[in-house]
Amino acid sequence: MKAAGFIVSVGMLCAVSVAGCSTDSGTAQPATTTARGGSWGSGTPVTELPGAGGPTIAPDQPPPVIVAPTTPGPRPTGSGAPSSAPASTVPRPPVATDVVSLVAVDAAGQPANGFALTSPTPVGTLDCSYKSPSRSATTAGIYECGASADSANVCWAAPDRASLLCANDPWQRGLRLYTVNPPVADIGKTASPEPWALELADGRHCRIRVGGAWGGRSDGLVGAYSCDGGNDVVLQPSTARTAIDTSTSTWLVEVGPLGSGAPDFPAPATVAVRIAYFAAAG
Repeated sequence: MKAAGFIVSVGMLCAVSVAGCSTDSGTAQPATTTARGGSWGSGTPVTELPGAGGPTIAPDQPPPVIVAPTTPGPRPTGSGAPSSAPASTVPRPPVATDVVSLVAVDAAGQPANGFALTSPTPVGTLDCSYKSPSRSATTAGIYECGASADSANVCWAAPDRASLLCANDPWQRGLRLYTVNPPVADIGKTASPEPWALELADGRHCRIRVGGAWGGRSDGLVGAYSCDGGNDVVLQPSTARTAIDTSTSTWLVEVGPLGSGAPDFPAPATVAVRIAYFAAAG
């Protein structure tokens, strides 16, 4: 009877031993601490006792402090401990819009800064009877004239003033050479320049509107810049001076589609402007 009582006492000792033990060999084995729960790092710390058939809460031990990650980490396989929690994703602050004034033609009337003449040369003759300062220029000496179809709203004059070199956009950097008769006189600077072109934060390229019929919307917004990459354009109220919100260092525009007549469309999306391009004389 004493021997039996001794065996029971040893069994009880094994059940509560922190180190753990095996009833087969009587040799103590180390315990493995893991975490269990719905996601790694958020479960209850437990101690697995080898040979015990399942985990039990370790007695007389304060649970370790576990910091739950913002997103679950990958669940490990086998008996290894869970992998370290991934770093939290912190939203980046808005990036300030880069404002660029491009000089496409130098003082000698030659293409500059990567711009080049396109064929044919000349393209034709521009009617500059009603010329005006380009609304996209930050300096004097940039012209806007001709019909809407000519898209001659960002033009540099040759030294003899008998021809104009008009830019398409800041990305392909082509220049169309037009003759003008009579030669154009010097011209000043617009009071409130608007960007010639925009590169949006999502990568789309948009060029300022030069007249024409563009369609409409039931909310009354009109097109201000045409964009590549789909049917969306940069929109603005019909009575607004500008389509661009420049109230912070990150400029913003409203983007959405136009249609025939005045169809209903969802509210436009707000998109940040990465680069705003203006024109300037050299």
